[in-house]
Amino acid sequence: MNLDLSIRLGELGSPRQLAVQGRWVKVFWLALALLVAGFVFLSWQVVSAARIYPELLYETRRTASLSAKMDRLRKETALLEKESETIDQLTRRLGGRFGLVQDGTTDAEILPDGQKLIELLFPDPSGSEGWSRKASDLGEATSRLRMDLTRMESQASAKMQQLEQTPSIMPARGQMCSPFGWRLHPVFGEYILHAGQDITGPTGIPVVATAMGKVVTREYSSSFGNYVVIAHGSGIRTLYAHLHSFKCELGDNVRRGQVIGLLGNTGRSTGPHVHYEVHQGQQPINPAPWILPTTLVP
Repeated sequence: MNLDLSIRLGELGSPRQLAVQGRWVKVFWLALALLVAGFVFLSWQVVSAARIYPELLYETRRTASLSAKMDRLRKETALLEKESETIDQLTRRLGGRFGLVQDGTTDAEILPDGQKLIELLFPDPSGSEGWSRKASDLGEATSRLRMDLTRMESQASAKMQQLEQTPSIMPARGQMCSPFGWRLHPVFGEYILHAGQDITGPTGIPVVATAMGKVVTREYSSSFGNYVVIAHGSGIRTLYAHLHSFKCELGDNVRRGQVIGLLGNTGRSTGPHVHYEVHQGQQPINPAPWILPTTLVP
């Protein structure tokens, strides 16, 4: 269907007829639809990133708070143990002074423990009760602190392991380009979903694992070239493509920051870079919110 337009320049100008062929009208509507779809998809990605980033930031700060509390509990426990040792030494000195423990040249009598020793040293009931209560309270406080410390260490260890298995750093030092989203493919010339984040750099620089995990794929494909897939648990996987060479083996357990390959230009690539993907379940998600500042990574 052709579109006829009439254009008049000025009030006295003669009208000019402009005929637009039907195929250009279709191109116009198609381009408009693609722009609207791209805007909607970009808005969705921004909302998703805004939801994930605060959660990671909150968990990181919470873990730092737990670590600080653990350190404080350790110090308090150490002080209580030191006080207990001081009381024990004082008790033994008092026992020796009152003849309950003799010197090393003769056989030593058995030193009474707890309440009995206090009654022998301090026959006054009020004094005995005060010393007994203080010793008992000190023992209970030490026991509670040790239990709290054990529980806090268990919780902190579990949280630290979870954070260690969560992708949170750049896979390589370089310039970020070609972000996650729909784009015009540089080779095919078609609009295709780019399911990861590209990071450019010189050939041969290290590519590292972004979190602790296990290497479940280490192979070559015509599109990704040399690529590695790491499983991190909880349905999270990361992919590193276009590597120049491998620095890991299939089945390796790797830690965050460990070199797994070298940046390259293998497969369907227009220049040296690493193509980095994050998958949650079976779906690729935007890696950008999963890359935290180094100061926040435990």
